[in-house]
Amino acid sequence: MAPFTDSLTEPALPADVALDEPAGEGRRSVVYRGRYRDQTVAVKVYRPAFVEKYRDRHGVDIARFELERNRAVRRAPGLRRFTATPLAVVGGSGGHDLAFIQEFIEGIQLVELGQREQGLPSSVLDAGQAILAGAEAAGLFDLDLYYRNILVRRDEGSWIPVLHDFNLLPQHLFPPNPFLAMAYLLGIRRKSHRDRRCISHWRRFSEACHDGRAFRE
Repeated sequence: MAPFTDSLTEPALPADVALDEPAGEGRRSVVYRGRYRDQTVAVKVYRPAFVEKYRDRHGVDIARFELERNRAVRRAPGLRRFTATPLAVVGGSGGHDLAFIQEFIEGIQLVELGQREQGLPSSVLDAGQAILAGAEAAGLFDLDLYYRNILVRRDEGSWIPVLHDFNLLPQHLFPPNPFLAMAYLLGIRRKSHRDRRCISHWRRFSEACHDGRAFRE
């Protein structure tokens, strides 16, 4: 696999994937705006360290895992509107970096909207609760709903959140230590614990923006 270090180093990808400018960067990947089969897309290129970690420690192909999680959330009743469209997995062999191709979201960061509007619109906060309920009903947990990791876009005249990051391993399936494993097994810790905490942060962040305060997580 060709080396890939940061957003300033262009990755090696198959010929049918063209990259434009970087659109975002996270711990596990760098996202580019690009073109795939004559469509504007988001190309998420994974850092080799996390490709190896997911494969060696968890027996998981990070790109395939993200594709299937994205599909599962999009299929869940009521969540399609709030979910980016998954398209393809490319690379990972033949000298190409591993990447996941997804619908490109024309929107802004939830944080930017909250700061600009001095609080999040009710359409965003209501959608957060709908996402939480819909995901829990579908048995989907740990959707990485961290407020700084959410995009929002206009839809039918309202702002709505759009989920686009699906590579976080569910903690109840991959517990980081025996204590959490036992807590999930005994029902002491809800599978939706981290999702509920994240959605509560949306509301607290909105209130802080409205009051002109710094938000403390």
